[in-house]
Amino acid sequence: MRAAAGTGPRGALTALLTALLVLLGGCTQALPGQPAATSAAAPQPGDPPLSARSTDDIVTLTIAALQDYWRTAFPARFGRPWTDIRTFTPVRPGDPAATAPPCVRRAADLADQAVYCPAADAVVWDAEGLLPSLRDRFGPPGVVVVLAHEIGHAVQTRLGVDDAQRRDPARHPTILLETMADCYAGAALRHLVDDTAAGTSTLPVRPAGRDSALLALVDFRDPPGTRSADRSAHGNAFDRVSAFQDGYADGPTRCAAMALDNREFTQRRFGSAADRARGGNLPPDRLLRAVGGDARTWFGDVVRQRVPGWRAPELLTGPARTACDPAALGAQGPAGFCAADGAVLADRARLSPLQQQFGDFAGATLIASRYGLAAQRALGSPTEGPVAGRGAVCLAGAYTGRLIDPTGSFGLSPGDLDEAVEVLLATDWASRDARGQADPAEFGYERVQRFRAGLLGGAAACG
Repeated sequence: MRAAAGTGPRGALTALLTALLVLLGGCTQALPGQPAATSAAAPQPGDPPLSARSTDDIVTLTIAALQDYWRTAFPARFGRPWTDIRTFTPVRPGDPAATAPPCVRRAADLADQAVYCPAADAVVWDAEGLLPSLRDRFGPPGVVVVLAHEIGHAVQTRLGVDDAQRRDPARHPTILLETMADCYAGAALRHLVDDTAAGTSTLPVRPAGRDSALLALVDFRDPPGTRSADRSAHGNAFDRVSAFQDGYADGPTRCAAMALDNREFTQRRFGSAADRARGGNLPPDRLLRAVGGDARTWFGDVVRQRVPGWRAPELLTGPARTACDPAALGAQGPAGFCAADGAVLADRARLSPLQQQFGDFAGATLIASRYGLAAQRALGSPTEGPVAGRGAVCLAGAYTGRLIDPTGSFGLSPGDLDEAVEVLLATDWASRDARGQADPAEFGYERVQRFRAGLLGGAAACG
């Protein structure tokens, strides 16, 4: 966070940028690796579960399932036939004798990369490093989402986006094309999740796997401080996950309609040398003072519009006596709300490793969600049950939206929105009610969705 006075780079840049930068070198070679044009066979009794399959098997199933999806969805949504992607090629960058894949001068250049090459209509990927690593860290959905993203670029090519970019590159920057591909990946994953629920999927992806896919997507976010106007920009975690969710919710036509006129990108450069030197993270004590005072003011202003005279509680950060059992408060996570007396507390010892893992705004998000419960109590809304947790997450998003363009000297640093997304995907703390219970039927996807609703729509969007 930034006060008066993100995290370090992760992942590799993927997809279209690499292809565009090397297309001038010529890219006409089509390599083996093209899958059969027939549909994937449905799983048979006795088949191993997806988690037990090899990475190569998961790739084969993914390619077949996604091409099946686009064979139906593309003509249905865009009124034109789908042409199967010509080539899918695994590459082993560590093999000095490996043949250069399409649109890349050397196989070694594809290390930790996956690329769609428009000139050859080919999807190529690092088969010895990138995809096995994604499978190990995020499970099969990590592999699926990366390939779905690259196939999303093939959808763009079939819709003429490449030609439009050549005619007017200023209106089609890299970040917009990457956002559209994330959106197409979301649309494809929705199909897989729906088919899995119906028992008809050849590539089972369940809601928990959807969260894994999003965490893999987050891993490819831009380093904090990257401007959206930079030629290499692909998007921060918040914008990439938002695009995925738009495709998941609304389908491919939403993705095709994306343009600079209707898409706002939230990433920006650091506002000061001091903020850059800190990596966008305030020291824990300074963060607690800053977010405690600012959240108390903002939530107090929101509630007083309906409950005149209400004052939000101070943030308690040291040993404090409350009317609630400490164990019950601890069940809410590193920050807690006591419904009996309205106190909001932050556990310094538990916030410190959270900051080390994600960054300072992960803790700020949890504290804001507890102020959300305090606000709901003041307004006569429930503080227990799933509705309470949903409202807390949404209000945390509304508070965060205020910080994007702060009226004072306290606001977001590059990387803060990414940290919020990560903690919402990785934990359910922000959605826990005053008893420390979360809705077991909801996942990180829904938490980010509610946070985003509050961020974009303000407190009024939270009911």
